Amino acid sequence: MGSPFFSILLPTKNRSEIVGGAIQSVLSQSLADFELVISDNDDSPTATRDVVATFRDPRIVYVRTSGALSMHDNWDNAFAHARGDHVLILEDKMRLVGDALKILRSLAVDENVPVSFRATSAPGEMLASPASAPSGRRLPSREIIDEFVRFRPKSFHLIPKGFDCCVSRGILSRIKAASPTGYLFSYICPDYSFGFMLLSTVDAVLRIEEPLVFIPNNWMWSGSYSNGQSSYRKDGLIRRFLSDLPIDRREIVARVPIKVEFLWINMVLYDFFTKYRRAGHDVKINWADYHAFVLTLILLGKKLGADMAEERAALRESIKRSGWAFRMQVSYKIVIHLALAAQQVVVGRVARIFNRGTN
Repeated sequence: MGSPFFSILLPTKNRSEIVGGAIQSVLSQSLADFELVISDNDDSPTATRDVVATFRDPRIVYVRTSGALSMHDNWDNAFAHARGDHVLILEDKMRLVGDALKILRSLAVDENVPVSFRATSAPGEMLASPASAPSGRRLPSREIIDEFVRFRPKSFHLIPKGFDCCVSRGILSRIKAASPTGYLFSYICPDYSFGFMLLSTVDAVLRIEEPLVFIPNNWMWSGSYSNGQSSYRKDGLIRRFLSDLPIDRREIVARVPIKVEFLWINMVLYDFFTKYRRAGHDVKINWADYHAFVLTLILLGKKLGADMAEERAALRESIKRSGWAFRMQVSYKIVIHLALAAQQVVVGRVARIFNRGTN
C-alpha cells in the first residue's frame, strides 16, 4: 500500500475531554488521502485510548507511549510513526476547517516550499472553510526572522510552527538530520524550535492568510489549554513542563537581559539562539523592542490575574542598568508596542463579530 499524501500528527497528554473534537475534525475532511497519527502520552493508560476507540477508521494510527515523555519527545514520537509525503501537526486543542487538506493539496506543488497558513481562535465550536480557493504569496524566510527580532506581533503568526504549516517529508528529513539536538520538534518550545529550524532550511514559505486551523471556544484570553497562560500563572503545568527539559533551567535566561524563566518570550528566544542557523544572515536582536514587548506581556499577565511582580521588578532593573539613550529608546518603543497590541485587540473583536455572523 502506498503512503498517504498527508500525515496529521496529533500528540496529546491528559486532554481526553477535548481530543475527540480534534480527531473528528480530521476524519471529516473533504479530502480523504491522509493518515492521523495519535501519540497518546497520558498519565492515564486508558482515558485517551477509550476516546480513540470510539472512532473506527483505518486511517487512524494510535500509538501509546510510556506516559512519561516530555512534550518534545511526544511530538517527535508522532513523527516517527508517520508515512505521509507531507506532514502537519494538530494540537489536541485545535481543529481543522473542513476543506483544510483539500486546500493544502492544491497548494503543495513545490516540495521545497512549505505552505504556511493562519491559525486562529473561534468563539464557538465551528469555523467555516474559506469561501474561495486561496492563493499564496512567497514570503522569504529572512523577512520573517527580521520581523521576529523586532518583536512585531505579526511575526509570531508568520513563523511556521508545525500546526500552521504543511511541510514535505524531504524537508523534514533535512531538518532532523541537521538538528543540533537530533529532534525535529526540539526543546524548549517544539513549535518555535521547529519553525526556526525550518526557516534555516528553506528560502521561503508560501503564505496564505486564510485560517485553516482554529482553537474552538477560545477568544482573546479565555482559553483553558494554553501553556502560555500557564507560564503567566506559574502553575503546576508550566513547572512540570520546565522540569522535563534536558537542560539546566538557568540556560533559558543566560542570553537575555530580563532573567525571568517564566516569561515565554525568553523560552522562545532560547530556541532562536540555539536553533536558527542561516548562513549569511546577520541577525541582531533589537533589545529596546524586547523590553517594550516584555511590558506588554506583563500587562497581559496582569489582565489574566497573574502575579507579575517578579517580571515588573526585573524589567525595571534591566532598564535602570542601561544608559539614558537606551531608556529613551525603550520609552519610544513602548508606545509603538502598546499601539500594536491595542490594534490586535480591536481586530480580534471585529473578527469575533464577523465569525458569529457567518457561523
